[in-house]
Amino acid sequence: MTESVLNDLLRRVTESGLLEDAQIDEDSVIGSGHLDAAGVEVEVDLDPEIDEDEAPDLDAIMSNLKDVLSVGEERWRAIVEEISSDIEDALDDDELDADVDLRTDLEAIGVGVFADAIIVVFAGQTSFPDALVHVQLTPELEVEDIEIIGDDDEDDDEDADED
Repeated sequence: MTESVLNDLLRRVTESGLLEDAQIDEDSVIGSGHLDAAGVEVEVDLDPEIDEDEAPDLDAIMSNLKDVLSVGEERWRAIVEEISSDIEDALDDDELDADVDLRTDLEAIGVGVFADAIIVVFAGQTSFPDALVHVQLTPELEVEDIEIIGDDDEDDDEDADED
């Protein structure tokens, strides 16, 4: 089942034209896509979370992919604003340089798409030079969770979610 699901997902992605250089990589389909609102190219990983008991919802994955890549500029700015505010609220003053504006420092570099969630990975060259910010969005593109994951030790995740 794994191979046929991945082949079907790859076919759908290729036909959609949403990703360039789409290919199967282990249990997912990867490629690069253009995040319109941010004006950047991002690495994209479509993960059907293959389970032998249940067929993955490829329609939902494709819908989420289209929605995140084509999100409007106003909604994108609101997402970045919420992420920035939540991180600023969660971190102590000495953990974040006061001269750094997260709203302009954070740049999307990757997107993970699932049937029930979207993960956007941000790099912050100045604010988090040795870490990445992983933001989980709902299919409706609402911020659900934020994690700052350091390059040196992924066990020291810092949860900046304010839910």
